[in-house]
Amino acid sequence: MKNKKIIAIICLATLLLACKKEKTYPSFNKWQAYDETELIEESQKNENPSLRYKLIQSKISDKNDLLNVVQPQLENFTEDTYKKIAPFVFEKSIAEIQEFIEADKISYKLLTQWYLYRIVITETNADLSLNAIISVNPNAVKEAEKLDKNKANKQHPIFGMPIVLKDNINTKNIKTTAGAAFLIDHQPKEDATIVKHLKSNGAIILGKANLSEWANFLCAGCPNGYSAVGGQTLNPYGIRKFDTGGSSSGSAVSTAVNYAVGAVGTETSGSILSPSSQQSVVGLKPTLGSLSQDGIIPISSTLDTPGPITKNTLDNFILYDAMQNKNSEFKLHLE
Repeated sequence: MKNKKIIAIICLATLLLACKKEKTYPSFNKWQAYDETELIEESQKNENPSLRYKLIQSKISDKNDLLNVVQPQLENFTEDTYKKIAPFVFEKSIAEIQEFIEADKISYKLLTQWYLYRIVITETNADLSLNAIISVNPNAVKEAEKLDKNKANKQHPIFGMPIVLKDNINTKNIKTTAGAAFLIDHQPKEDATIVKHLKSNGAIILGKANLSEWANFLCAGCPNGYSAVGGQTLNPYGIRKFDTGGSSSGSAVSTAVNYAVGAVGTETSGSILSPSSQQSVVGLKPTLGSLSQDGIIPISSTLDTPGPITKNTLDNFILYDAMQNKNSEFKLHLE
């Protein structure tokens, strides 16, 4: 009798293991560097000096590193999933996305995975790559899962929204390079103050955006949007045909092509407004001092400020408010 019970338990355990859903991950083509010689030579004929490229691909970064951080976060996420939930994410405002989440059309986890998937399929494709993203948060999906479990505590519309930061803004779990080769391994010990504010309101820091190296300060004569770490940021409305503006090039491009709900840039003189106008998104240079400079690689303490870059003005105010940590009263639903 005892042996029969043992056999029954073994059979049940085997059955449960067999029924357990197997973990799957999407497969991506590995990034392979291409010969850009002709493209660079052709660009030298351009009448716009900002489009006369010196390099397009980074010589010190490997886009497969980006892929390797994203892929483990896409458990059971497929191309079909990406297409199925696109109507709830693509070109949508923060208020619209929050409404879809309230209606259980999507979750914060799926939202985050959608953006990560989009980043990889675009940035590792030689024909589509915009060199807009330098690095990705390895814990982004885990953070989204926690927020899904704590939706009842949502106090601000930025809650659960993936945001990209210009890579001169300190993050304690993602390196901050300013696009400069000598800072490629620079890991801050603390988040910048605005990052702390964003996180305290529930925002997800999705990753870091490319920029004009050191916010256009250490690379005299470089085209807008070029950095040694990120390569040449390209304008999605005309790859190698239109200037990206700078220096918050990757932040504006990331917003324009739906890599995140919005992005944070920094400006000393035109570095938010210029790329925002070039990519047809909304950029704000706030009054100096209204947002903290703490934890941002500096140029001028009397001119520098971070600022939000979004698809529309309401989203811009929402992101700006979260960066200030003002906790203004919002109507989360569309009128």
